[in-house]
Order: sequence, then C-alpha cells, then structure tokens
Amino acid sequence: MSLDEPAPSTPGRILLFILASILALVLPLLVMRQVFGTGTGDAAGSAPPPSTALGVFPTAPPLAVSTRVSTGVSTGISAGASPGASAATGATLADTAETCRLANLRQQAPLSAAEVSLAQFDKHIDAMNLLVAGKISLAVATTFWDQTRVKAAENVKAFHRADEALAANAATCPVLDPAIADPAPYGEVVAIKSCARAITARNSALAKARTAVTTWEHHVHDMEMLRMGHLTPAQATAAWQKNWKTGQRQLAAYDKALAKATAMPCSLD
Repeated sequence: MSLDEPAPSTPGRILLFILASILALVLPLLVMRQVFGTGTGDAAGSAPPPSTALGVFPTAPPLAVSTRVSTGVSTGISAGASPGASAATGATLADTAETCRLANLRQQAPLSAAEVSLAQFDKHIDAMNLLVAGKISLAVATTFWDQTRVKAAENVKAFHRADEALAANAATCPVLDPAIADPAPYGEVVAIKSCARAITARNSALAKARTAVTTWEHHVHDMEMLRMGHLTPAQATAAWQKNWKTGQRQLAAYDKALAKATAMPCSLD
C-alpha cells in the first residue's frame, strides 16, 4: 500500500467482514442441496427413488406377496386332492355296486328252487280244496296228490342246499354312505339303492319260502311214512289236516312277498 493511497474507513471494513461471514454460511448449504438432494419442494419431489434410479423394479408390499403365495398353495392342494378323492369315491361306489350285483345273483338259485318245490305244495293243497268243495272226486284228488309226490323230497333238499349256499355267502347290499352317494352320479346311486330294495324284498320272500317248504317237507315225510306203514291212515289224516290249513296261510304269505319282490327288479344284474 502506498503512503499516497487513503486507507479504508472503519465502517467499510466492518461491512465487508459481515458480507464475507454470510457468504461463508450460505455457500456450504447450497452445495449440500445440489449434491445430496436434501432440499424440499419440487427438487425433493422430482428425485426418483434410489432403486428406480438404479434400474430395479420396486418390490411389492410384503402383504401382497404373502397373499399370492398363500392362495397359490391352497389352490394347488385343492386341485391335487380333488382327483384323488373322486377316484376313491368312484372305487367305493363300484365296489358297492358289484357287491349288490353278486348278492342279487346269489338269490336266484334259492328263489328258483323254492318256486319248484312250493308249486308242488300248492297243487297238493288245491286238490284238497277242490275235494272238500265237492268239485272233484277222491280218485281225481288222489291222482293230483300222486303227481305232487314225484321228486318232492329231492326238490325240498335242492331248496335247502341253495338256501344254505346263500347264507354262506351272506348276500347283502350295503347302504351307501351319504359321503359317497352325494357326489356320485345320480343314475348309479339310484341303481344301487333300487337293487338294495329288491334284495331286501327277495330276502323277505325267501324267509316266507323257508317256512312253507318246511311245512311241505313234513307232509312229504308223512306221506312216505304212510306208504311204508309207519303211520296209520288216521294219524296221517290228522297230520294232513294241520299241514293243509297251515300251508295255505304260508303259501299266501309267500305269494304276496314274491309278487312284491318281482315288482322290484335289480338293474345291476
């Protein structure tokens, strides 16, 4: 500084110092806002999220991810379990249908044998009724009775054998479980249920047949004992009077049960 230049005044130096101090405080703040984006307003709002700026898609909220995963697993289990359950139902339904079909077939032999044997008993009783009513002579009635004795004992035994075979195989048609019947095809369920009713009706007819065949068996035995001389005519007549009346009632019950069973065919056979 030259001695000829005038020195700054004291107020001027004070103002310069104040301006320098303000600049020192403001400048670092402006630099921070530009570098780190920590300001407010548009500058802050326009700044992209760090992940987007780096080219990474935003991650979905944890709750949404959990919901999708849970739904997918649940659907997969349901889809996997349904075919298995359906197959199991089908197999059980098929097994039941086959059991009912076989039960129906096993009933045919004793029913046929009962029909043959009891037809002879029915004819024998008819001859007695006609004789008592005066519509035929004793000679004609005797002819009918002789005809009904032919193979009568053998036919009774044939029924017993067929009936015992049926009992050994336990011919039954199980009742469908609602859990199996409800999702099953309607036609198949109806066929099984109708066959079950038919089998029940035939079992009832067979029960009536057993009773009537037993009575007929006793009379066939008495006729043979009379021919062999082991029974007197009076004893044979007394036994016949009892079997005649009893047999009529039993045959009527059998005929009614058989008619009901015949009206219920099993479509599984």
